[in-house]
Amino acid sequence: MEFKRTLSLFDSVSLIFGTVIGSGIFFTSGFILSKVENPYLVLFLWILGGLVAIAGALTYSYPAILFPKAGGDYIYLKEAYNPFVGFLSGWISLLITFSATISALSLAFSKYLMYFFPENFLESISFQLNFIGLNIQFGSTQVFALLSVYTLSAIGYFGIQASFRIQNLLTVVKFGGLILFIFFGFIIGNKNYSFFSDPFLNTEKIYFGNLLFGLIPITFSYFGWNMVTYIAGEIKDPKKNIPRAIVIACSLISLFYILINFLFLVSLPVHEMKSNEGIGIVSSKYLFGDKILPLLSFLFLWIILSSLSGIIIGGSRIYFALANDGLFFQSLAKLHPKYNSPYIAIFFQALYASIFIIIKDLESLVYFVTAGILFLSILTAASTFLFIKRKLYSEYKIPFYPFTPLFFIAINSAILGAIVYEKPVEALWGLGVFLLSIPVYFLYTNSFIKTLKRFLHH
Repeated sequence: MEFKRTLSLFDSVSLIFGTVIGSGIFFTSGFILSKVENPYLVLFLWILGGLVAIAGALTYSYPAILFPKAGGDYIYLKEAYNPFVGFLSGWISLLITFSATISALSLAFSKYLMYFFPENFLESISFQLNFIGLNIQFGSTQVFALLSVYTLSAIGYFGIQASFRIQNLLTVVKFGGLILFIFFGFIIGNKNYSFFSDPFLNTEKIYFGNLLFGLIPITFSYFGWNMVTYIAGEIKDPKKNIPRAIVIACSLISLFYILINFLFLVSLPVHEMKSNEGIGIVSSKYLFGDKILPLLSFLFLWIILSSLSGIIIGGSRIYFALANDGLFFQSLAKLHPKYNSPYIAIFFQALYASIFIIIKDLESLVYFVTAGILFLSILTAASTFLFIKRKLYSEYKIPFYPFTPLFFIAINSAILGAIVYEKPVEALWGLGVFLLSIPVYFLYTNSFIKTLKRFLHH
């Protein structure tokens, strides 16, 4: 079964913009300042992150036009290398990137939602359990997180048009809200530009490794810039609309991130922002005062919900593509006879993400997700060289080739190296996920059984 092409350029831009700008905008600069205590360098890292995302967008457009099917990285890696590498990308997406991101966003949504409830409500429903080293918690926060995931998944059941009516509404309101935040922040916000008076502030404490480590949460904040490639099989005129959508959305996102984080950096002193997970709320309080906090909390909720919706739409298409190729549960390849939605894949994704939601200790979630994203992105960017070498040409030409994909690969490789160096435990867990994919792949392809029979016969 195949998807119907019903999505326009606006839908595609809406999906990317809505997906990318999520919870990362509220904590990233606070984390960066704990490593790089200089506002100029923080802005530089945001600009560099934007350039990397745009380079990735220009690079990804090449395989996306060659293979305009649902599945994204899975399709490109399968065609460039072999089916196992494609399966590995889907496996990482399931076990790490998409599922963990869904849980992180839904928990962030739930925590901001708690601002609208009495404090006692948080304590009324809660229990904890330590199970084989995992700290499991189930309470009000988890309840609302699960509700958000299953509500958006239920909307996806009714087809891509139903999902995009909600997605476009969420994105348009998010876009308007952020425009107003930036406009009034610069016009009437309480700003102190003296925080930028010393361009060499604390630079003696900064090393190259700090800059790379500062790029990790920025990479996480840009997660989703390639989301449109996962639904390529449902986009009208994909050869034109996919590259346009990615470049337009990434350029807008980079501009928004730079302007919003500049406002954060001129709103309060550096020492008050360091490691502050709620930098969005704290900064807004300094900019506009306490009275506007409920309205801003609602905007932040809306922003997170829009991002969560986009991730749920994109992720389910990977599992559909895997199953459609016989590399995962066959039932996940089913499309609803009426709504043309991969409804089983959607709810399978929600069920698996629920496991992450009830695990309390999510400190390493950003590193898990970012490492998975970087690994797949590097392989996909490198695939463009293979396609061109094999003379698989398309109407689209990568601007400044080969420097654009090389720049993207080099920066992402350096960041991945920083994660492995600074967080070896998380790197080992990532290696474990990779190794686990090998027996699962052979199980589904029966290659192992065939090889064993051949060996015994001889």
